Amino acid sequence: MRERVAVIRCRAEAGSEEIARAAQRAVRALPGLDSALAGARRVVIKINAGVDRRVLTSGRQTELTDPAVVVGVIRALRDVTDAELLVGDAPTDESAPHLYECLGYPECLAFDRKTRLVDFGRPPYLAVPVPGDPLMFREYRLNAELAAASVVVSIAKMKAHRAMGATLSIKNLFGLTPPRVYGRPRHYLHDRLIRLPRVLVDLVMLLKPVLNVVDGVVAANHGEWQGTPVQPGLILAGRNAVAVDAVGMRAMGFDPEADYPQAPFYYRQNAVKLAAEAGLGPVREDAIEVVGDGLPETLHRFAVLPYGEGIEAREAELRRGAQVALDYVAGRSRFLDRYRNRIVAFRGNQVLWSARTVDEMIRIERTWCQGPWDAPEFMVRVLPEEDEIECLEAYTEVLRAGREERVATGRVM
Repeated sequence: MRERVAVIRCRAEAGSEEIARAAQRAVRALPGLDSALAGARRVVIKINAGVDRRVLTSGRQTELTDPAVVVGVIRALRDVTDAELLVGDAPTDESAPHLYECLGYPECLAFDRKTRLVDFGRPPYLAVPVPGDPLMFREYRLNAELAAASVVVSIAKMKAHRAMGATLSIKNLFGLTPPRVYGRPRHYLHDRLIRLPRVLVDLVMLLKPVLNVVDGVVAANHGEWQGTPVQPGLILAGRNAVAVDAVGMRAMGFDPEADYPQAPFYYRQNAVKLAAEAGLGPVREDAIEVVGDGLPETLHRFAVLPYGEGIEAREAELRRGAQVALDYVAGRSRFLDRYRNRIVAFRGNQVLWSARTVDEMIRIERTWCQGPWDAPEFMVRVLPEEDEIECLEAYTEVLRAGREERVATGRVM
């Protein structure tokens, strides 16, 4: 059976009520939501409100989830559940209440007495294991209310993304990782090497969103922040995050079956394709049923800038970092006495510095680094092997893929 994705067209000029009705219509077009929410006591609704960037285009939010879309989704959810709805994000600057107020969420959501705005970045935190076979970390620390929720709903913003090509449903889940744990802006997970796309797949495995909505009424091209405003005039909804993102990427003019180093995946692997390969959903067009208004014949062509130094420089950066990671694994015992439970920054086999927290590590790096030539190539929290939660064996794939590519092209080194 094909995964269903609803595509509803709605212009920004239509106004808040019309946009809310369009979002409601998109969600109502999906089968099985009543059974997915049956017995749910608390539902987390993850919006995109991670940074105080209130940029309007035709009166609608350009870089953050527009409240009108959230209103429509909540109305549709009330058709099938009376659960408490926890709406929020984990802003990197910890300004959640202020940001929600400025965006108008308290007023917009006042119609539903069982809806509450939450800062998912605040403590206490719980270590939540990833079920199945994680790609990057075996567990993640998450806000306790999030960890205790029955189900998760994602309401993302459609944007081009410099590191991931596009940010849609799957990338939206990244905002639930608390900055106090992983740094601002989640520097430990959003590293220079391979973690980010693999972390995104882990989060899909862990959170299992039952509804995925994408606000593409207004969107951001060329980058997730300070991008070029465009107006696709679309709202997408589906039960499967991978399928929704595949349709969303096609709506942006991207190929969801492409991968690094093809456009727009100049910097890292395509997380949507990676999730499909992990069995989390389809990306092929013939495996997805698009209902509603369908995609317009003429699409807004999104784009991101290629990696600044070129693909060969990026390949060399990945190989060096992966080798440093594997050298650390082989010699872990040498670092335990001095650096146990500290985050260590490596360049080659040299320890540049260490810190207790990711934020402290970032402050040191900003103080001492002059540029890419002296920046860390790998950073890791030093733990005994029996306590390790990172799937460090993943770095062997970087070196293996690099060798296979060089042999295939005759560039054996």
